[in-house]
Amino acid sequence: MVCGESKKDVRQLVPVLKFNTVLNDAARQHYRPITDILFAVMPEMMERKIPAANVQQSFMLAAVLSITPQLPAARVLCVGSYEDTAYETLLRMGYCVEGLDPNVDGRDLDAYTKENPSALGTFDTVFSTSVIEHVPNDNAFVQDISRLLRPGGCAVLTCDYRNAWRPGEPLPPTDERFYRLSDLRERLVGQMRSVEFVDEPDWERHEPDFEYGGCHYSFASFVVRKKIG
Repeated sequence: MVCGESKKDVRQLVPVLKFNTVLNDAARQHYRPITDILFAVMPEMMERKIPAANVQQSFMLAAVLSITPQLPAARVLCVGSYEDTAYETLLRMGYCVEGLDPNVDGRDLDAYTKENPSALGTFDTVFSTSVIEHVPNDNAFVQDISRLLRPGGCAVLTCDYRNAWRPGEPLPPTDERFYRLSDLRERLVGQMRSVEFVDEPDWERHEPDFEYGGCHYSFASFVVRKKIG
């Protein structure tokens, strides 16, 4: 259990230098103290992960803690909670975080929003780690996330990113797509409506530095806030 004074330590341990960026080797080094905490809290789960991909979970934990000042009173949802180490660590910190995953309860985000209309517009933070690239209809996925956010609430996502990718080119197993600059800057934001980036993105300034399934790509973070009014 991560509790007591250690809660404060985790929240202050590593500042989020950039919310909308590429999580590269420099980010791996920056968030290494968070990665060490994830290993300490749930070593067996972390051992099942691809080491170079753990930067996504480490960033996610730091980002959710940083962008949700209302904790522990905030309402937070993890979309894709199965084996999500950021989600599991938040629970062990004693925070009330709702988890959603077809591997756990058979419900995806679409089913959840349809079954829980009273949840729309109520979440302070919705986060999802490396899920969206596996979703067939990602437009509907981000629309549902934006509908769940209250005004001023934030969505924090990570995704597989390769700006040079074109449809029909190779992808890692189970991926539907790589994300490109136009997807992040225009298409997804346009689908969500009434949201704005929490900081100025710099995705285009980084080269791919991760290889899996015969593909060379990166991890991008995508963080937006729902506008008030």
